[in-house]
Amino acid sequence: MTDDLTVVLDRLDAWLEGNAPADHVALNPPATQEDIDAIADRRFLLHPNLVTWLRRHDGVTATKGHNGPGAVLPEGFILHAAAGMRAGQRAQEEAIAEWVDENESEDPDLRDIYDGVYGYAFHVRWVPIATDITGGKLIIDHRDGDRFGNVLYGLQAGDTEGPVKVWDSLSHMFQDLLVALTEGTEIRLPGYADPVTPRLVGSDNDAFVRWE
Repeated sequence: MTDDLTVVLDRLDAWLEGNAPADHVALNPPATQEDIDAIADRRFLLHPNLVTWLRRHDGVTATKGHNGPGAVLPEGFILHAAAGMRAGQRAQEEAIAEWVDENESEDPDLRDIYDGVYGYAFHVRWVPIATDITGGKLIIDHRDGDRFGNVLYGLQAGDTEGPVKVWDSLSHMFQDLLVALTEGTEIRLPGYADPVTPRLVGSDNDAFVRWE
């Protein structure tokens, strides 16, 4: 399997168009460069994989929710548009500000704890890219070093630990998705009890992928 995300997305688009046309129709057109730039707004450098994805599809429009067309990722994750990613990053900043306001009176050095991670669940360089029905999120890590570009899972209400790495990159995430779809293999995400396998439901132009 190639590491070239453009090639992977070409194959994914072709498979969805030929096998799950309702999912393919749910994929949005490309994001504008203005919307892509607005996600980080010069706060940090967006990972190239994320830019490549958004230049292909600005997320999905899942009109029937987490169990219908457009929820092509396992466990009903719905991919955000660039505007949703921007909102998610800003929500991280707001949560950090609130957490610091509530806690730094006890310790003025709290701004430097957890390598910049506040309350175990917030970092200014985490960009949520998809959300499941429980509020859990897939996140692109934009911290420096080996973590740059990792896909994390977490941020559910009540979490007492930080997100965990699921894939090394967005490219690897889409590669695994493509393999699962084309070969019928299973994927298991941390935080979920069992692995899930894709199957096609519906017929003709109404066919879409459901994970069971």
